[in-house]
Amino acid sequence: MPNPKLDRDRIIADVAEVLDVPPAQLTDETNVMDQGLDSVRLMSLIERWRAAGAVRADIVVLAADPLIGSWVRELTSD
Repeated sequence: MPNPKLDRDRIIADVAEVLDVPPAQLTDETNVMDQGLDSVRLMSLIERWRAAGAVRADIVVLAADPLIGSWVRELTSD
Protein backbone atom coordinates (compact mmCIF):
# COMPACT_ATOMS: atom_id res chain seq x y z
CA MET A 1 0.00 0.00 0.00
CA PRO A 2 1.44 3.43 -0.93
CA ASN A 3 2.51 5.78 1.81
CA PRO A 4 -0.34 8.29 2.27
CA LYS A 5 2.02 10.95 3.59
CA LEU A 6 4.30 10.90 0.58
CA ASP A 7 2.70 11.08 -2.85
CA ARG A 8 3.57 12.37 -6.30
CA ASP A 9 2.38 15.91 -5.55
CA ARG A 10 4.42 16.12 -2.36
CA ILE A 11 7.57 14.78 -4.04
CA ILE A 12 7.24 17.28 -6.89
CA ALA A 13 6.49 20.14 -4.51
CA ASP A 14 9.50 19.30 -2.35
CA VAL A 15 11.85 19.01 -5.33
CA ALA A 16 10.50 22.24 -6.82
CA GLU A 17 11.08 24.00 -3.51
CA VAL A 18 14.75 23.01 -3.27
CA LEU A 19 15.34 23.80 -6.95
CA ASP A 20 13.44 27.10 -6.64
CA VAL A 21 11.26 26.37 -9.67
CA PRO A 22 7.47 26.15 -10.11
CA PRO A 23 6.14 22.61 -9.54
CA ALA A 24 4.46 22.76 -12.96
CA GLN A 25 7.93 22.90 -14.53
CA LEU A 26 8.69 19.36 -13.27
CA THR A 27 7.42 16.31 -15.11
CA ASP A 28 8.03 12.59 -14.75
CA GLU A 29 10.79 12.94 -17.36
CA THR A 30 12.62 15.73 -15.53
CA ASN A 31 16.18 14.78 -14.61
CA VAL A 32 16.68 16.61 -11.32
CA MET A 33 20.46 16.47 -11.57
CA ASP A 34 20.28 18.27 -14.92
CA GLN A 35 18.12 20.88 -13.17
CA GLY A 36 20.89 21.55 -10.65
CA LEU A 37 20.05 19.27 -7.72
CA ASP A 38 23.26 18.48 -5.87
CA SER A 39 24.06 15.82 -3.29
CA VAL A 40 23.59 18.17 -0.33
CA ARG A 41 20.08 19.13 -1.40
CA LEU A 42 19.32 15.51 -2.27
CA MET A 43 20.25 14.50 1.27
CA SER A 44 17.96 17.21 2.68
CA LEU A 45 15.11 15.85 0.56
CA ILE A 46 15.83 12.30 1.71
CA GLU A 47 15.77 13.33 5.36
CA ARG A 48 12.48 15.15 4.79
CA TRP A 49 10.97 12.11 3.09
CA ARG A 50 12.23 9.68 5.71
CA ALA A 51 10.59 11.85 8.35
CA ALA A 52 7.37 11.47 6.35
CA GLY A 53 7.76 7.68 6.48
CA ALA A 54 9.48 6.95 3.16
CA VAL A 55 11.79 4.21 4.38
CA ARG A 56 12.89 3.50 0.79
CA ALA A 57 14.47 6.96 0.44
CA ASP A 58 18.07 6.00 -0.35
CA ILE A 59 20.62 8.38 -1.85
CA VAL A 60 22.30 5.70 -3.97
CA VAL A 61 19.03 4.53 -5.52
CA LEU A 62 17.70 8.03 -6.16
CA ALA A 63 20.98 9.39 -7.53
CA ALA A 64 21.31 6.41 -9.88
CA ASP A 65 17.97 7.20 -11.57
CA PRO A 66 17.33 10.93 -11.10
CA LEU A 67 14.05 11.19 -13.03
CA ILE A 68 11.03 12.51 -11.13
CA GLY A 69 8.88 9.60 -12.34
CA SER A 70 11.42 7.07 -11.08
CA TRP A 71 11.54 8.76 -7.70
CA VAL A 72 7.75 8.76 -7.44
CA ARG A 73 7.65 5.02 -8.19
CA GLU A 74 10.45 4.26 -5.74
CA LEU A 75 9.19 6.40 -2.88
CA THR A 76 5.49 5.58 -3.08
CA SER A 77 5.68 1.84 -3.67
CA ASP A 78 4.99 -0.51 -0.80
